[in-house]
Amino acid sequence: MDSLLKIIIMIAIGATIGGVTNFFAIKMLFRPHEPKYIGKMRVPFTPGLIPKRRDELATSLGKTVVKHLLTPEGMRKRLLDEQISSHITHFVQAEVEKMLRSEKTVRSLIEPLYPDAETRILTAADVKLRDELTQVLQDVKARKLYELLGEEGMDRVRMIIPEIVDTMLMKSEEYFYSAEGEAQLRHMVDSFVQRRLGFIAGFIQNVNFVEMIRPEIINILRGSSTRAGMATMITREFERFSERPVATFLDEPLETRLIDGVVTEVVTRLPVGNLLDRTVYSYTRDVEPRVIDDLVPKGVTLVIMRFTDQMESIMDRLKIDQIVQEQVRSLDTSYLEEIVLSISKREFRAITWLGALLGGMIGLIQGLIAII
Repeated sequence: MDSLLKIIIMIAIGATIGGVTNFFAIKMLFRPHEPKYIGKMRVPFTPGLIPKRRDELATSLGKTVVKHLLTPEGMRKRLLDEQISSHITHFVQAEVEKMLRSEKTVRSLIEPLYPDAETRILTAADVKLRDELTQVLQDVKARKLYELLGEEGMDRVRMIIPEIVDTMLMKSEEYFYSAEGEAQLRHMVDSFVQRRLGFIAGFIQNVNFVEMIRPEIINILRGSSTRAGMATMITREFERFSERPVATFLDEPLETRLIDGVVTEVVTRLPVGNLLDRTVYSYTRDVEPRVIDDLVPKGVTLVIMRFTDQMESIMDRLKIDQIVQEQVRSLDTSYLEEIVLSISKREFRAITWLGALLGGMIGLIQGLIAII
């Protein structure tokens, strides 16, 4: 009886020692969280193993994640999976469709990002158009008139010169038959008679020279030689002027007025306000089916392919191992302990009981040896 009691006591002692030892060994993985000191001497085995090796654990975990878990090959294979690409496509289609069917106006969408959009757009258009016209005008001024008109333009001007001459002659004839023209002609005749005939003019003052001269002038104006001569003269002068640079026909005030006139006319006609006040759907209504059913799937496929092609470079730039290291280092030790225990709680309990079992077996063996 004494021998059996001795064996039971030794089993109990061995089991207690084994269980308690394993229990404290597990606790010492995390506890204490901070080093403990007696005076200036640090207590051995403080802090616990994991807090003490936190930096090494973070570095090792980061390398493990990059090398064995989040590898470029694994990410590429996952992204190219048909289910994943299909899910991404459906998601993008839904979001794009929602955006394309929006009843919000363009102004309401861009106003938060681009306040007073209409004024700013018109101002930018004014500045840009003014700069472009100034540059174009500088280029034009450096060219000769015939270069600007081109051969076709020159021929067109030559063709309308006879029409101009006919109009001038007709207007001249009408002028000489008008009251103003008759008065001007009478004044010219009287001045000529006074200069040339002197005292004799008094004897012929009752002669109506205007009625005598006017028909002759009209006959001259109606003559084909006059018409041909004026056409030839104007054509010759036009040819001469066409050799001059365009700059000779312009001065700075004229250039300014020309640019201001064109810019004002164009900018005031720009329907920027109407375009901004239209809904998004009014622009996208006609293209929505093609965008949703054709462009989005192709775009998603293209993006995934380009993304996966650059996967290794992207992951290298992301420095995932450093991200993991930083996140592990930032975790509170108690929270890290909680994570590990939540995952391995059963295993740690089993280790504790295994220690008790082994301790009990050792106590049994020692008790049997003691009896023998």
